[in-house]
Amino acid sequence: MRLGPDYDAQLVDLIYATVFGEATWMDFLSKLDEALPGGMTGLLYHDANRSQGAIDINSRLPADWAQRYGQHYSKINPWMPAASVRKIGVGVVAEQMLPRDKFVRTEFYNDCFLELELESAVGITIDRQNGRSLLLSTMTTSADADANKAAAERLTRLAPHLSRAFGHFQAGYRNKVIAEVGDAVFDAVDIGMVVVGYAGKPKSISAAASQIMERTQVLRVGLSGAVKLADNEAQRVLNAMLAPDYDGPRMVSMLSGATRICLINVQKDPQAIYFEGPTVVITLEHRDLFTVLNEAHLQSEFAITNTELRILKAIYAGQSVREIADAEHRSQETIRAHLKSLYKKTNTSRQADLVRFAMRWTGR
Repeated sequence: MRLGPDYDAQLVDLIYATVFGEATWMDFLSKLDEALPGGMTGLLYHDANRSQGAIDINSRLPADWAQRYGQHYSKINPWMPAASVRKIGVGVVAEQMLPRDKFVRTEFYNDCFLELELESAVGITIDRQNGRSLLLSTMTTSADADANKAAAERLTRLAPHLSRAFGHFQAGYRNKVIAEVGDAVFDAVDIGMVVVGYAGKPKSISAAASQIMERTQVLRVGLSGAVKLADNEAQRVLNAMLAPDYDGPRMVSMLSGATRICLINVQKDPQAIYFEGPTVVITLEHRDLFTVLNEAHLQSEFAITNTELRILKAIYAGQSVREIADAEHRSQETIRAHLKSLYKKTNTSRQADLVRFAMRWTGR
């Protein structure tokens, strides 16, 4: 396939255009399709520990094909054992990972590849951590070894630019998650927050969380660098939430001794999943931190009723409206009505403000 002399430069421009929001990854992937006959390019990840991956970000793969790849074909992709250990930043052709005479006898080729009339592919590993590889691959209808080799060499030339873009997006998604949770109840200095990513590694540990970790054994960072929860059920939930195919409840709360633990599965788009992986926010609240509210002073100074006081304490403890409604045996609409009354009496407008308000009335 004949390409213009500035084809590589156009690809590099598109990579950086995605960083500055002037283009999308779809623009870059579609341009890369032009390098090979019938080209179909995708950003994919593969978890060698789980033998599972996904190719949700792609140029023009049929949606049902990409879905089946994540559900089944990623588990039997015969290229992945080699792709999971190959050198980062070096483009390769499919035959370097598995000889073609063996590839054409696989279920992956006959049941998956031929459906789209594909014959081969070129690819590159952009990053790898704890067995999770992030890859870029162009699949093609051609088995022309020379043309495919030239496309692989192009990927090697693009590798430094892809690595920079990857680092930018990875940091951006991490900061976005922290910013989102930081604007809520986690602003309170007495509520600890730990942001956990792939393989259970912490991305961020707030000062309050560090203090709670020092005083209790509820959470620690093990020798492997992964977060370890003392409560077995909490650890089980965390492990489940960190799986790419997790489909359980977004939030799970429980008590571990005197500490309230809340695990929140952060919902992401395919791009965030690709660059950042699954993310779970863990909040920690030690019970002795919110039992010192000066209740009598609050009620006399602000005319707060007994019910409103219970709701205020529950909000301070990190409970949701649904949890408060269940505990009070009232509807969520009734709890929200009491919250509106509390907002008016305390000159606040949201739950995070209520937490900060309550903190001013402790220990008096």
